[in-house]
Amino acid sequence: MMHVCVSVAEATLGEVVKAIQSAQQMGADLAEVRFDRMERLPEDLSPLKNIDIPKIATLRSKTHGGEWDGGVEAKVRFLRRAIRAGFELIDIEDDSPLMQTRNRELRGADHIISHHDLITTPSTSKIIELMLHGSAVGGLPKGAFTVNTVTDLHNLVTAGKLLAMTNRRFILLGMGELGEVTRLRHQRMGSYLTYASLNPGKETAPGQLDVATMKSMEKGIIVGIAGNPLDHSYSPAMHQSAFAHLGIAGRYLRFPTAENEVEMLMENMRDLEINGMNVTIPHKESIMEYLDKVDDAAQKVGAVNVVVNREGRLIGRNTDVSGLAQAFQAAGADVEGKRSLIIGAGGAARACAAFLQGAGAALTITNRTHARAEKMARDFSGHAVKLEEAKSGEFEVIVNCTPIGMEGFPSELPIAPEVFRPGQVVMDVIYNPEITPFLAEARARGAKTILGKEMLIYQAMDAFEAWTGQRPPYEVMDKAIRAEQ
Repeated sequence: MMHVCVSVAEATLGEVVKAIQSAQQMGADLAEVRFDRMERLPEDLSPLKNIDIPKIATLRSKTHGGEWDGGVEAKVRFLRRAIRAGFELIDIEDDSPLMQTRNRELRGADHIISHHDLITTPSTSKIIELMLHGSAVGGLPKGAFTVNTVTDLHNLVTAGKLLAMTNRRFILLGMGELGEVTRLRHQRMGSYLTYASLNPGKETAPGQLDVATMKSMEKGIIVGIAGNPLDHSYSPAMHQSAFAHLGIAGRYLRFPTAENEVEMLMENMRDLEINGMNVTIPHKESIMEYLDKVDDAAQKVGAVNVVVNREGRLIGRNTDVSGLAQAFQAAGADVEGKRSLIIGAGGAARACAAFLQGAGAALTITNRTHARAEKMARDFSGHAVKLEEAKSGEFEVIVNCTPIGMEGFPSELPIAPEVFRPGQVVMDVIYNPEITPFLAEARARGAKTILGKEMLIYQAMDAFEAWTGQRPPYEVMDKAIRAEQ
Protein backbone atom coordinates (compact mmCIF):
# COMPACT_ATOMS: atom_id res chain seq x y z
CA MET A 1 0.00 0.00 0.00
CA MET A 2 1.24 3.49 -0.82
CA HIS A 3 2.49 5.36 2.25
CA VAL A 4 2.37 9.11 1.50
CA CYS A 5 3.90 11.89 3.57
CA VAL A 6 2.75 15.39 2.60
CA SER A 7 5.54 17.93 2.88
CA VAL A 8 4.02 21.19 4.11
CA ALA A 9 5.80 24.47 3.40
CA GLU A 10 3.70 27.40 4.59
CA ALA A 11 4.64 30.84 5.88
CA THR A 12 2.74 30.77 9.19
CA LEU A 13 1.76 28.19 11.78
CA GLY A 14 -1.95 28.76 11.16
CA GLU A 15 -1.45 27.97 7.48
CA VAL A 16 0.57 24.87 8.42
CA VAL A 17 -2.29 23.55 10.59
CA LYS A 18 -4.83 24.11 7.81
CA ALA A 19 -2.54 22.46 5.26
CA ILE A 20 -2.06 19.34 7.42
CA GLN A 21 -5.80 19.08 8.01
CA SER A 22 -6.39 19.30 4.26
CA ALA A 23 -3.70 16.69 3.65
CA GLN A 24 -5.42 14.33 6.11
CA GLN A 25 -8.71 14.72 4.27
CA MET A 26 -6.92 13.91 1.01
CA GLY A 27 -5.52 10.69 2.42
CA ALA A 28 -2.06 11.61 3.69
CA ASP A 29 -0.51 9.08 6.06
CA LEU A 30 2.10 11.44 7.53
CA ALA A 31 2.91 15.14 7.42
CA GLU A 32 6.32 16.76 7.24
CA VAL A 33 6.48 20.37 8.37
CA ARG A 34 9.24 22.26 6.61
CA PHE A 35 9.92 24.80 9.34
CA ASP A 36 12.84 26.17 7.32
CA ARG A 37 10.31 27.53 4.82
CA MET A 38 8.42 29.59 7.41
CA GLU A 39 8.78 33.36 7.74
CA ARG A 40 10.07 32.84 11.31
CA LEU A 41 10.21 29.89 13.67
CA PRO A 42 7.05 29.84 15.84
CA GLU A 43 7.42 30.05 19.62
CA ASP A 44 4.19 28.19 20.38
CA LEU A 45 3.73 24.82 18.65
CA SER A 46 0.72 23.72 20.72
CA PRO A 47 -1.77 24.10 17.79
CA LEU A 48 -0.02 21.07 16.24
CA LYS A 49 -0.53 18.80 19.27
CA ASN A 50 -4.03 17.70 18.33
CA ILE A 51 -3.12 16.60 14.80
CA ASP A 52 -3.49 12.83 14.90
CA ILE A 53 -1.24 11.68 12.08
CA PRO A 54 2.51 11.16 12.51
CA LYS A 55 4.47 14.37 12.03
CA ILE A 56 8.04 15.00 10.90
CA ALA A 57 9.84 18.18 11.94
CA THR A 58 12.38 19.37 9.37
CA LEU A 59 14.76 22.33 9.43
CA ARG A 60 16.48 21.67 6.11
CA SER A 61 19.81 23.44 5.67
CA LYS A 62 20.64 25.39 2.54
CA THR A 63 23.34 22.90 1.55
CA HIS A 64 20.63 20.23 1.37
CA GLY A 65 18.17 22.34 -0.61
CA GLY A 66 16.40 24.06 2.28
CA GLU A 67 16.31 27.57 3.75
CA TRP A 68 17.75 27.12 7.26
CA ASP A 69 21.03 28.92 7.89
CA GLY A 70 20.89 29.20 11.68
CA GLY A 71 23.28 27.70 14.19
CA VAL A 72 23.26 24.24 15.76
CA GLU A 73 22.17 25.43 19.21
CA ALA A 74 19.16 27.28 17.80
CA LYS A 75 18.23 24.21 15.79
CA VAL A 76 18.44 21.94 18.85
CA ARG A 77 16.29 24.29 20.94
CA PHE A 78 13.59 24.40 18.30
CA LEU A 79 13.57 20.65 17.60
CA ARG A 80 13.22 19.98 21.34
CA ARG A 81 10.08 22.12 21.29
CA ALA A 82 8.82 20.16 18.30
CA ILE A 83 9.29 16.89 20.21
CA ARG A 84 7.34 18.30 23.18
CA ALA A 85 4.60 19.33 20.71
CA GLY A 86 4.14 15.71 19.66
CA PHE A 87 6.40 15.35 16.62
CA GLU A 88 7.22 11.67 16.34
CA LEU A 89 10.03 12.07 13.80
CA ILE A 90 12.90 14.56 13.49
CA ASP A 91 14.80 14.91 10.22
CA ILE A 92 18.58 15.25 10.70
CA GLU A 93 21.02 15.56 7.80
CA ASP A 94 23.71 12.90 7.83
CA ASP A 95 26.51 15.49 7.82
CA SER A 96 25.01 17.61 10.60
CA PRO A 97 26.97 18.23 13.83
CA LEU A 98 23.83 16.92 15.55
CA MET A 99 24.73 13.41 14.42
CA GLN A 100 27.17 13.22 17.34
CA THR A 101 24.77 14.41 20.03
CA ARG A 102 21.28 13.68 18.71
CA ASN A 103 20.57 10.70 20.98
CA ARG A 104 21.24 12.88 24.00
CA GLU A 105 19.90 16.20 22.71
CA LEU A 106 16.81 15.00 20.86
CA ARG A 107 15.37 12.17 22.90
CA GLY A 108 11.66 11.38 22.69
CA ALA A 109 11.38 11.08 18.91
CA ASP A 110 12.70 8.83 16.17
CA HIS A 111 15.28 10.26 13.82
CA ILE A 112 15.31 10.30 10.03
CA ILE A 113 18.94 10.39 8.91
CA SER A 114 18.71 12.13 5.55
CA HIS A 115 21.14 12.52 2.68
CA HIS A 116 20.41 14.80 -0.28
CA ASP A 117 22.42 15.01 -3.49
CA LEU A 118 21.17 17.98 -5.48
CA ILE A 119 23.53 17.28 -8.38
CA THR A 120 23.43 13.61 -9.32
CA THR A 121 22.89 9.98 -8.26
CA PRO A 122 26.01 8.07 -7.16
CA SER A 123 26.76 4.42 -7.81
CA THR A 124 24.57 1.69 -6.39
CA SER A 125 27.26 0.73 -3.88
CA LYS A 126 27.59 4.32 -2.64
CA ILE A 127 23.81 4.64 -2.19
CA ILE A 128 23.77 1.42 -0.16
CA GLU A 129 26.73 2.61 1.92
CA LEU A 130 24.97 5.88 2.77
CA MET A 131 21.70 4.16 3.67
CA LEU A 132 23.28 1.42 5.77
CA HIS A 133 25.21 4.05 7.71
CA GLY A 134 21.96 5.83 8.60
CA SER A 135 20.48 2.54 9.71
CA ALA A 136 23.56 1.50 11.67
CA VAL A 137 23.47 4.60 13.84
CA GLY A 138 19.90 3.82 14.83
CA GLY A 139 17.92 6.08 12.53
CA LEU A 140 15.51 5.73 9.64
CA PRO A 141 17.79 6.37 6.64
CA LYS A 142 16.56 8.61 3.85
CA GLY A 143 18.29 9.16 0.51
CA ALA A 144 17.11 11.68 -2.09
CA PHE A 145 19.17 11.88 -5.26
CA THR A 146 18.88 13.94 -8.44
CA VAL A 147 18.21 11.56 -11.32
CA ASN A 148 19.66 12.93 -14.57
CA THR A 149 19.94 9.80 -16.70
CA VAL A 150 18.51 6.31 -17.07
CA THR A 151 21.80 5.07 -15.60
CA ASP A 152 21.11 7.13 -12.47
CA LEU A 153 17.60 5.68 -12.29
CA HIS A 154 18.95 2.16 -12.67
CA ASN A 155 21.48 2.74 -9.87
CA LEU A 156 18.74 3.98 -7.56
CA VAL A 157 16.28 1.18 -8.33
CA THR A 158 18.98 -1.49 -7.97
CA ALA A 159 20.02 -0.04 -4.61
CA GLY A 160 16.41 -0.14 -3.45
CA LYS A 161 16.04 -3.80 -4.44
CA LEU A 162 19.19 -4.78 -2.56
CA LEU A 163 18.33 -2.71 0.52
CA ALA A 164 14.87 -4.30 0.63
CA MET A 165 16.56 -7.67 1.18
CA THR A 166 17.86 -6.44 4.56
CA ASN A 167 14.26 -6.14 5.87
CA ARG A 168 15.17 -2.75 7.33
CA ARG A 169 13.06 0.35 6.83
CA PHE A 170 14.45 3.06 4.59
CA ILE A 171 13.29 5.97 2.46
CA LEU A 172 14.71 6.20 -1.05
CA LEU A 173 13.60 8.48 -3.86
CA GLY A 174 14.72 10.36 -6.94
CA MET A 175 14.50 14.08 -7.59
CA GLY A 176 13.85 15.68 -10.98
CA GLU A 177 11.64 14.57 -13.87
CA LEU A 178 13.28 11.15 -14.17
CA GLY A 179 12.93 10.67 -10.43
CA GLU A 180 9.15 10.99 -10.55
CA VAL A 181 8.67 7.30 -11.28
CA THR A 182 10.52 6.35 -8.05
CA ARG A 183 7.98 8.36 -6.08
CA LEU A 184 5.01 6.81 -7.86
CA ARG A 185 6.39 3.31 -7.39
CA HIS A 186 8.06 3.70 -4.01
CA GLN A 187 6.70 0.32 -2.86
CA ARG A 188 8.54 -1.37 -5.73
CA MET A 189 11.68 0.48 -4.62
CA GLY A 190 11.24 -1.00 -1.14
CA SER A 191 10.92 2.52 0.27
CA TYR A 192 8.97 2.94 3.51
CA LEU A 193 7.22 6.08 2.29
CA THR A 194 7.10 8.68 -0.43
CA TYR A 195 6.73 12.44 -0.22
CA ALA A 196 4.07 14.60 -1.87
CA SER A 197 3.01 18.24 -1.93
CA LEU A 198 -0.40 19.40 -0.76
CA ASN A 199 -1.29 20.90 -4.13
CA PRO A 200 0.39 21.47 -7.51
CA GLY A 201 2.74 24.43 -7.13
CA LYS A 202 3.47 23.64 -3.47
CA GLU A 203 6.36 21.23 -4.18
CA THR A 204 9.32 21.20 -1.82
CA ALA A 205 11.56 19.16 -4.15
CA PRO A 206 11.84 18.70 -7.94
CA GLY A 207 9.82 15.74 -9.17
CA GLN A 208 7.40 15.84 -6.24
CA LEU A 209 3.72 15.29 -7.08
CA ASP A 210 0.65 16.45 -5.17
CA VAL A 211 -1.06 14.12 -2.70
CA ALA A 212 -4.27 13.76 -4.74
CA THR A 213 -2.29 12.59 -7.77
CA MET A 214 -0.20 10.24 -5.64
CA LYS A 215 -3.24 8.67 -3.99
CA SER A 216 -5.05 8.30 -7.32
CA MET A 217 -1.98 6.55 -8.70
CA GLU A 218 -1.92 3.86 -6.01
CA LYS A 219 -3.20 1.44 -8.66
CA GLY A 220 -2.55 3.74 -11.59
CA ILE A 221 -0.87 3.16 -14.93
CA ILE A 222 2.61 4.46 -15.71
CA VAL A 223 3.75 4.66 -19.31
CA GLY A 224 6.34 6.74 -21.10
CA ILE A 225 8.58 7.31 -24.06
CA ALA A 226 12.18 6.20 -24.61
CA GLY A 227 14.45 7.84 -27.16
CA ASN A 228 16.84 10.70 -27.71
CA PRO A 229 16.08 13.58 -28.13
CA LEU A 230 12.59 13.84 -26.58
CA ASP A 231 12.10 17.58 -26.11
CA HIS A 232 10.07 17.78 -29.32
CA SER A 233 7.68 14.96 -28.40
CA TYR A 234 3.92 15.56 -28.19
CA SER A 235 3.34 12.09 -26.75
CA PRO A 236 3.20 13.15 -23.07
CA ALA A 237 0.52 15.74 -23.80
CA MET A 238 -1.51 13.37 -25.99
CA HIS A 239 -1.52 10.44 -23.59
CA GLN A 240 -2.04 12.55 -20.47
CA SER A 241 -5.07 14.11 -22.16
CA ALA A 242 -6.38 10.65 -23.04
CA PHE A 243 -6.00 9.51 -19.42
CA ALA A 244 -7.96 12.55 -18.22
CA HIS A 245 -10.69 12.19 -20.86
CA LEU A 246 -11.27 8.52 -20.09
CA GLY A 247 -11.02 8.92 -16.33
CA ILE A 248 -7.99 6.63 -16.03
CA ALA A 249 -5.42 7.22 -13.31
CA GLY A 250 -2.23 7.39 -15.34
CA ARG A 251 1.06 9.21 -15.85
CA TYR A 252 3.08 9.50 -19.04
CA LEU A 253 6.79 10.20 -18.48
CA ARG A 254 9.84 11.00 -20.59
CA PHE A 255 12.85 8.67 -20.38
CA PRO A 256 15.73 10.23 -22.38
CA THR A 257 17.77 7.13 -23.17
CA ALA A 258 21.28 6.76 -24.52
CA GLU A 259 22.19 3.77 -26.70
CA ASN A 260 23.95 2.00 -23.83
CA GLU A 261 20.97 2.52 -21.48
CA VAL A 262 18.25 0.64 -23.36
CA GLU A 263 18.77 -2.62 -21.47
CA MET A 264 18.80 -0.77 -18.14
CA LEU A 265 15.51 0.93 -18.96
CA MET A 266 13.90 -2.39 -19.78
CA GLU A 267 15.08 -3.73 -16.41
CA ASN A 268 13.54 -0.66 -14.76
CA MET A 269 10.27 -1.34 -16.59
CA ARG A 270 10.08 -4.75 -14.95
CA ASP A 271 11.31 -3.65 -11.52
CA LEU A 272 9.03 -0.60 -11.24
CA GLU A 273 6.02 -2.11 -13.03
CA ILE A 274 6.05 0.53 -15.74
CA ASN A 275 3.09 -0.59 -17.83
CA GLY A 276 4.16 0.53 -21.26
CA MET A 277 6.67 2.43 -23.32
CA ASN A 278 6.71 4.23 -26.64
CA VAL A 279 10.03 3.81 -28.44
CA THR A 280 11.36 6.41 -30.84
CA ILE A 281 14.62 7.44 -32.53
CA PRO A 282 17.16 5.86 -32.29
CA HIS A 283 16.06 2.70 -30.42
CA LYS A 284 13.27 1.13 -32.48
CA GLU A 285 15.50 -1.64 -33.77
CA SER A 286 18.07 -2.06 -31.00
CA ILE A 287 15.44 -2.47 -28.29
CA MET A 288 14.22 -5.76 -29.71
CA GLU A 289 17.02 -7.85 -28.20
CA TYR A 290 16.02 -6.80 -24.67
CA LEU A 291 12.37 -7.87 -24.92
CA ASP A 292 10.79 -11.18 -23.92
CA LYS A 293 8.63 -11.36 -27.03
CA VAL A 294 8.18 -9.43 -30.27
CA ASP A 295 4.86 -9.92 -32.05
CA ASP A 296 4.68 -11.07 -35.65
CA ALA A 297 3.94 -7.63 -37.12
CA ALA A 298 6.93 -6.06 -35.37
CA GLN A 299 9.12 -9.03 -36.32
CA LYS A 300 8.26 -8.49 -39.96
CA VAL A 301 9.05 -4.79 -39.73
CA GLY A 302 12.20 -5.43 -37.72
CA ALA A 303 11.37 -2.53 -35.42
CA VAL A 304 9.37 -1.91 -32.24
CA ASN A 305 7.72 1.37 -31.30
CA VAL A 306 5.55 0.11 -28.41
CA VAL A 307 6.43 -2.07 -25.43
CA VAL A 308 3.69 -3.61 -23.29
CA ASN A 309 4.51 -4.94 -19.82
CA ARG A 310 2.42 -8.02 -19.06
CA GLU A 311 3.25 -8.99 -15.46
CA GLY A 312 6.97 -8.59 -16.03
CA ARG A 313 7.06 -9.92 -19.60
CA LEU A 314 7.95 -7.20 -22.06
CA ILE A 315 6.22 -7.56 -25.42
CA GLY A 316 7.27 -5.52 -28.44
CA ARG A 317 4.71 -4.27 -30.94
CA ASN A 318 4.65 -1.94 -33.92
CA THR A 319 1.75 0.48 -34.17
CA ASP A 320 3.56 2.65 -36.74
CA VAL A 321 2.27 0.32 -39.49
CA SER A 322 -1.36 0.63 -38.44
CA GLY A 323 -0.86 4.35 -37.78
CA LEU A 324 0.33 4.88 -41.35
CA ALA A 325 -2.52 2.83 -42.77
CA GLN A 326 -5.10 4.86 -40.84
CA ALA A 327 -3.45 8.16 -41.82
CA PHE A 328 -3.58 7.29 -45.53
CA GLN A 329 -7.14 6.00 -45.21
CA ALA A 330 -8.29 9.17 -43.44
CA ALA A 331 -6.73 11.22 -46.28
CA GLY A 332 -8.52 9.13 -48.90
CA ALA A 333 -5.21 8.06 -50.42
CA ASP A 334 -5.27 4.59 -52.00
CA VAL A 335 -1.74 3.27 -52.58
CA GLU A 336 -2.57 -0.02 -54.28
CA GLY A 337 -0.43 -0.39 -57.40
CA LYS A 338 1.10 3.06 -56.90
CA ARG A 339 4.81 3.69 -57.53
CA SER A 340 6.03 4.61 -54.05
CA LEU A 341 9.29 6.04 -52.75
CA ILE A 342 10.45 5.71 -49.15
CA ILE A 343 13.27 7.99 -48.02
CA GLY A 344 15.18 6.41 -45.16
CA ALA A 345 15.94 2.91 -43.94
CA GLY A 346 15.43 3.04 -40.16
CA GLY A 347 12.60 1.79 -37.98
CA ALA A 348 9.99 4.24 -39.28
CA ALA A 349 10.97 3.46 -42.89
CA ARG A 350 10.59 -0.25 -42.29
CA ALA A 351 7.11 0.30 -40.85
CA CYS A 352 6.23 2.36 -43.90
CA ALA A 353 7.55 -0.39 -46.18
CA ALA A 354 5.44 -2.98 -44.38
CA PHE A 355 2.32 -0.83 -44.81
CA LEU A 356 2.95 -0.04 -48.48
CA GLN A 357 3.90 -3.61 -49.36
CA GLY A 358 0.81 -4.93 -47.58
CA ALA A 359 -1.38 -2.43 -49.46
CA GLY A 360 -0.02 -3.52 -52.84
CA ALA A 361 2.23 -0.56 -53.68
CA ALA A 362 5.36 -0.85 -55.85
CA LEU A 363 8.27 -0.01 -53.54
CA THR A 364 11.43 1.99 -54.15
CA ILE A 365 13.75 2.80 -51.26
CA THR A 366 16.49 5.39 -51.05
CA ASN A 367 18.79 6.25 -48.19
CA ARG A 368 21.97 8.17 -47.49
CA THR A 369 23.68 4.83 -46.80
CA HIS A 370 22.84 2.86 -49.91
CA ALA A 371 23.68 -0.53 -48.38
CA ARG A 372 20.91 -0.09 -45.84
CA ALA A 373 18.45 0.81 -48.59
CA GLU A 374 19.46 -2.35 -50.48
CA LYS A 375 18.92 -4.52 -47.43
CA MET A 376 15.50 -3.03 -46.78
CA ALA A 377 14.56 -3.45 -50.42
CA ARG A 378 15.39 -7.15 -50.20
CA ASP A 379 13.35 -7.51 -47.00
CA PHE A 380 10.25 -5.93 -48.56
CA SER A 381 10.52 -7.02 -52.20
CA GLY A 382 11.36 -3.51 -53.31
CA HIS A 383 13.97 -1.73 -55.37
CA ALA A 384 16.81 0.40 -53.98
CA VAL A 385 18.15 3.53 -55.68
CA LYS A 386 20.69 6.15 -54.69
CA LEU A 387 19.48 9.60 -53.61
CA GLU A 388 20.72 11.21 -56.82
CA GLU A 389 18.85 8.65 -58.91
CA ALA A 390 15.63 8.96 -56.89
CA LYS A 391 15.09 12.63 -57.71
CA SER A 392 14.35 11.83 -61.35
CA GLY A 393 11.93 8.94 -60.64
CA GLU A 394 8.23 9.01 -61.53
CA PHE A 395 6.63 8.37 -58.13
CA GLU A 396 2.98 8.66 -57.15
CA VAL A 397 3.55 8.30 -53.39
CA ILE A 398 6.56 9.64 -51.44
CA VAL A 399 7.16 9.27 -47.71
CA ASN A 400 10.03 10.82 -45.77
CA CYS A 401 11.08 8.57 -42.89
CA THR A 402 14.31 10.36 -41.95
CA PRO A 403 14.65 12.90 -39.10
CA ILE A 404 15.87 15.61 -41.48
CA GLY A 405 13.66 18.64 -40.98
CA MET A 406 12.60 17.64 -37.45
CA GLU A 407 12.98 20.02 -34.52
CA GLY A 408 16.59 19.69 -33.38
CA PHE A 409 17.81 18.33 -36.73
CA PRO A 410 18.93 20.18 -39.91
CA SER A 411 16.07 22.19 -41.39
CA GLU A 412 16.57 21.09 -44.97
CA LEU A 413 15.22 18.67 -47.57
CA PRO A 414 16.14 14.98 -47.34
CA ILE A 415 15.99 14.73 -51.16
CA ALA A 416 16.24 17.06 -54.16
CA PRO A 417 13.00 19.02 -54.81
CA GLU A 418 12.81 17.78 -58.43
CA VAL A 419 11.22 14.58 -57.12
CA PHE A 420 7.92 16.40 -56.44
CA ARG A 421 5.18 17.00 -59.00
CA PRO A 422 1.43 17.69 -59.10
CA GLY A 423 -0.89 14.81 -58.23
CA GLN A 424 1.47 12.99 -55.90
CA VAL A 425 0.59 11.99 -52.35
CA VAL A 426 3.47 13.06 -50.07
CA MET A 427 3.82 12.35 -46.38
CA ASP A 428 6.45 13.24 -43.81
CA VAL A 429 6.44 11.10 -40.66
CA ILE A 430 7.95 14.08 -38.79
CA TYR A 431 5.30 15.91 -36.77
CA ASN A 432 7.31 18.73 -35.18
CA PRO A 433 7.28 21.10 -36.95
CA GLU A 434 3.88 20.36 -38.47
CA ILE A 435 4.91 21.69 -41.89
CA THR A 436 8.45 20.54 -42.57
CA PRO A 437 10.59 21.91 -45.43
CA PHE A 438 9.82 18.58 -47.16
CA LEU A 439 6.04 19.08 -47.00
CA ALA A 440 6.27 22.80 -47.83
CA GLU A 441 8.23 22.05 -51.00
CA ALA A 442 5.86 19.24 -52.00
CA ARG A 443 2.84 21.52 -51.59
CA ALA A 444 4.50 24.29 -53.55
CA ARG A 445 4.98 21.86 -56.44
CA GLY A 446 1.34 20.70 -56.45
CA ALA A 447 1.44 17.52 -54.39
CA LYS A 448 -1.23 16.46 -51.90
CA THR A 449 0.33 16.21 -48.44
CA ILE A 450 -0.37 14.19 -45.30
CA LEU A 451 0.88 15.57 -42.01
CA GLY A 452 3.11 13.46 -39.80
CA LYS A 453 0.83 14.19 -36.85
CA GLU A 454 -1.84 12.00 -38.46
CA MET A 455 0.37 8.93 -38.17
CA LEU A 456 1.42 10.07 -34.70
CA ILE A 457 -2.15 10.26 -33.46
CA TYR A 458 -3.31 6.96 -34.92
CA GLN A 459 -0.30 5.00 -33.72
CA ALA A 460 -0.73 6.61 -30.28
CA MET A 461 -4.39 5.58 -30.16
CA ASP A 462 -3.36 2.00 -30.91
CA ALA A 463 -0.60 2.11 -28.27
CA PHE A 464 -2.91 3.54 -25.61
CA GLU A 465 -5.43 0.80 -26.31
CA ALA A 466 -2.70 -1.85 -26.00
CA TRP A 467 -1.72 -0.51 -22.57
CA THR A 468 -5.17 0.20 -21.10
CA GLY A 469 -7.76 -1.72 -23.12
CA GLN A 470 -9.54 1.57 -23.91
CA ARG A 471 -9.32 3.57 -27.14
CA PRO A 472 -9.12 7.37 -26.84
CA PRO A 473 -10.91 9.61 -29.35
CA TYR A 474 -8.84 11.07 -32.18
CA GLU A 475 -10.12 14.54 -31.31
CA VAL A 476 -8.73 14.41 -27.76
CA MET A 477 -5.20 13.68 -28.93
CA ASP A 478 -5.40 16.16 -31.82
CA LYS A 479 -6.50 18.89 -29.41
CA ALA A 480 -3.58 18.09 -27.11
CA ILE A 481 -1.13 18.49 -29.99
CA ARG A 482 -2.62 21.81 -31.05
CA ALA A 483 -2.35 23.09 -27.46
CA GLU A 484 1.38 22.29 -27.53
CA GLN A 485 2.12 24.00 -30.85
